[in-house]
Amino acid sequence: MRVVMVSLVWVLMSLVVVAQTTTEVQPMTKKEKRKAQLEADFKATQHLLENKQFVLEADFLQDRYGNRAFVSSTINFVAVDSMEAVIQIGSNYRIGPNGVGGVTAKGRITKWELEPDYKRKTFALEMNVMTSIGIYDLRFTIGPSGNAKALLTGLRAGNLTFDGTVVSMEESRVFEGHSI
Repeated sequence: MRVVMVSLVWVLMSLVVVAQTTTEVQPMTKKEKRKAQLEADFKATQHLLENKQFVLEADFLQDRYGNRAFVSSTINFVAVDSMEAVIQIGSNYRIGPNGVGGVTAKGRITKWELEPDYKRKTFALEMNVMTSIGIYDLRFTIGPSGNAKALLTGLRAGNLTFDGTVVSMEESRVFEGHSI
């Protein structure tokens, strides 16, 4: 009986040791890696938005009728720096009042409402910008990795949608024209 008990204890101890070593060695699955990357991207984007230091570099512009145009992200952007904002549209093919073929509106942010969606890992941002050429409302929808759309409306009929990526001011490669 004593031999059976000693053998049983040895078997149980060896199983415990084997179980501990196998649980420590398992690498992360693809699903776990994607989830961890999504969480890291979400936190980085949240940091940019909460600090009000970012640029939405637009790759596409869309009018109120749904017509989309591929544009240069260096001259089509919305920049936010603390309580100041710059809204710029430009063209590579002609010269405009701002020097880059379009319009640059620089002004003060008068409203700022950031709402993170922790379940979907997205952000909704509403802001008003008061410039020398008008008052503009911007409604952003931002994904965890920085993909974003911003709907621009003003006092006149119509709207314009900026579709691109949110990046930090340091990573941004935009060229700001002359503001009116």
